[in-house]
Amino acid sequence: MAGLIPQAFIDDLLERTDVVELIQRYVPLKKAGSEFAACCPFHSEKTPSFYVSPRKQFYHCFGCGAHGTAISFLMEHENLSFPEAVGQLAEWAGLEVPREADPAGRDPTGHLLDALEAAATFYREQLKGNRAAIDYLEGRGIDGATARDYALGWAPDGNSLAQALRGRFDTDTLVAAGLVLRRDDGRLRDRFRARIMFPIRDRRGRVTGFGARLIAAGEPKYLNSPESAVFHKGHTVYGLFEARKAETRLSELVVTEGYMDVVGLARAGFRRAVACMGTALTRDHLDLLFRQVPRLVLCFDGDAAGRRAAWRSIEQALPVIQGLREIRVLFLPEGDDPDSLVRREGLRSWQQRLDAAGMLSETFLQLLSERHPLATAEGRSQCAHAGVALIRTVKDPLFQGQLLELLAERTQTARDQIESMLAADPEGGGNRLSSDPARQRPARRAEPQPVPGSGHLWAALLARILQLPQQGWDTPEILRLADTGTRAAGILGTMIDRIGETPNVSTARLLEQFRDETFFPRLAVLAGMPLDGEEPELSRRIALDSAERLFEEHCRARIRALATTGRALESQELDELRRLQQWLVQRSSADRPD
Repeated sequence: MAGLIPQAFIDDLLERTDVVELIQRYVPLKKAGSEFAACCPFHSEKTPSFYVSPRKQFYHCFGCGAHGTAISFLMEHENLSFPEAVGQLAEWAGLEVPREADPAGRDPTGHLLDALEAAATFYREQLKGNRAAIDYLEGRGIDGATARDYALGWAPDGNSLAQALRGRFDTDTLVAAGLVLRRDDGRLRDRFRARIMFPIRDRRGRVTGFGARLIAAGEPKYLNSPESAVFHKGHTVYGLFEARKAETRLSELVVTEGYMDVVGLARAGFRRAVACMGTALTRDHLDLLFRQVPRLVLCFDGDAAGRRAAWRSIEQALPVIQGLREIRVLFLPEGDDPDSLVRREGLRSWQQRLDAAGMLSETFLQLLSERHPLATAEGRSQCAHAGVALIRTVKDPLFQGQLLELLAERTQTARDQIESMLAADPEGGGNRLSSDPARQRPARRAEPQPVPGSGHLWAALLARILQLPQQGWDTPEILRLADTGTRAAGILGTMIDRIGETPNVSTARLLEQFRDETFFPRLAVLAGMPLDGEEPELSRRIALDSAERLFEEHCRARIRALATTGRALESQELDELRRLQQWLVQRSSADRPD
């Protein structure tokens, strides 16, 4: 649901809004077949890769990956919150945005966000009167304007936050928000004490957590909010909201180690820096950042620990590189960080360092050869094997081919030998595809089939339902899968229900009904996933076949679970086991060639 704005109003607003006309206000579009094309407004390019679909009421950039509905476009292009974007569309349509009361339990995270926002306000007020904290920030080169832009604050020693907020929020809310700890005797204790506070804001500008730094001796020096319903370190990036607010059309982001790097660079006039939340860079971080920009520069210390961190990040980055995405790696002088460098050398020198950063492919081979020296035949062989193991994770075939070429050259190995290593099963069991039982079975149809594996199958299925919602998806294959009880099956069932409620729903309207769900970003990606010019009937067949394969996986997993209970099965379990086995026999018979 979409907060206090009725979903019915959002549906009606999207029905009245033509995404082509909307985007035409900002970007000159040209007809390209059944769609419209332009140079992307979200990153710099000379050849159009930004397409708008009148049928789906959806846009997608094949360069930087930007995608979404009319609401998403306004949020991204104008840095608006969701309610602000809805309000702008309503104004253009001559409508007034209605509001409805928030029923109890409708938004389980709203009270947490309110408490976190109240805490951020409290910390900001406390900073104004604390001379030691102000002196520390000034000593690090942080002025008042930068502290204001990043909403920096101060957590006093003692339990002043708990006392200040107790009258507005109940104890359970403060604990769940990660603001206070409950002692064994039931009393509350502030989680953050005597620390500089860095509010962490999501893309809508809402405070979801905090980073905190001691300014005196003690451990731990840095402390983050705990995992909560609104804060997840592995999916959160500090400074992204501020970077997007400072520059509407970001083309690059620099990933640094800590909050002070981000704030210090901002003080120097560089507002394209972000930082992970004290955790290693993950694929979720990378996917989040690549939804904003096509190019990233990753910064690491130049010492051994920094090089190990760079290697771990490269392992995460290789599978997400595709299309026009680009990653560069910058190693800093030992003992320096971005904050100290820009203060000592200035912004121009910092930009020159960024421009000279090594490409991901170059750094990958450099670090690989450091781990497996190339001076001997043994070292080159080890390097080739280790390199192929990682190149196997690359999903973009062009990038994978380029890395294979570079690895063959670096290790003095014939290209065909490297390719044969790639084709071999990583466990030594022969060709990867032929070892998969699902691929040994003759295909039921001659058309291309989705890649095996439940993740790919779910993507193939949901992408086609999202993009072709009017195809009629309440089929036995779909409904049977939706009743299997998994999280993905629940999403599928909800989607089918929404389509049934609005038979002529567009991709954009269907997608917007899930905006406040945690899986919305993934659905948005699937809504823009290229289907390589498939005819609707072929798309439908692929989707239904994917559903059949997923149900087959469910049957086999459930049969294994029932067979290994270690106890006598109850009558209903025996009936279920027989039904599943019978379905698999029928499925196997249907798959046999005539």
